[in-house]
Amino acid sequence: MNSKLNLKNQEFNQDTVRSLWLKGIDSLRGCSISDSELESELLLRAALGFSKSDFFSSLRNIVPENERLLVEQLIQRRMAGEPTSYILGCKEFYGIEFCVSKEVLIPRPETELIVDLSLNKIKDNFLIADIGTGSGCIAVSIAAHSRDIKIIAVDKSIDALRVARKNLIRHGMIETIDLVNADLLTSFRPGLKFDLIVSNPPYIPLNIYRRLPQEIKYEPDIALNGGLDGLEIIRCLVWQANELLSDGGSLLFEVFSECSREAVNLTSELMPGTKITVHNDLLGLPRVIEAAKL
Repeated sequence: MNSKLNLKNQEFNQDTVRSLWLKGIDSLRGCSISDSELESELLLRAALGFSKSDFFSSLRNIVPENERLLVEQLIQRRMAGEPTSYILGCKEFYGIEFCVSKEVLIPRPETELIVDLSLNKIKDNFLIADIGTGSGCIAVSIAAHSRDIKIIAVDKSIDALRVARKNLIRHGMIETIDLVNADLLTSFRPGLKFDLIVSNPPYIPLNIYRRLPQEIKYEPDIALNGGLDGLEIIRCLVWQANELLSDGGSLLFEVFSECSREAVNLTSELMPGTKITVHNDLLGLPRVIEAAKL
């Protein structure tokens, strides 16, 4: 693929930080990438090693050739559809920066609702399971705002657990969070009881998943594809959680908004006697199902 064509034949010679930024904006906008101004800024800052304040105070500076080429490479990757978070290798979640790679789902703001709801429930000595931990963003965010708790973070992907471990080390959570390689809750012995189980499982129905933008397809299928009805993994999660929740314990899991009614019905069936609540996200869409044992 001709890089000059990709960048609309723009020459990246003797450019200032500002001119590279503007050319990046134009190139990304030409690929229908939303928020192209911010994304161009983030990619330039990564290539040039600038903080936000350094970036804006250096707009008139000439960019050396080697750094200009790196900027061009990053812009090309974004134009090809690769998510900015993967290019940068990091993503902020709940005010904390996490390492991310193509082995894990990119943390999203709507998932922060699980952390909010969890923090409202947690008491000292709580035992918590984070199922499908991915980058570990939910577990680390909960632990960062709690005391005297223990979290077991589970993922069936060894590669995902390697990323999670980096984040545990980065944020000093090795003693608080244990990582377990397993499929959902299958590795836990009978009789073990959790006070709280949280999960952002794969929940996108297959017919919708197949029509997702190319950018989303960079993320792991195992973290997105929820099967024919979007509830394939959730059924197993709810059924297993029912046996492992303590009295008074709660299950919190994210759900595809269009499948929330079906998710409530299956939770009622598989966890009889629990109080079920649907929590909406900031857009007013059903986002998190809560099942509380009474």
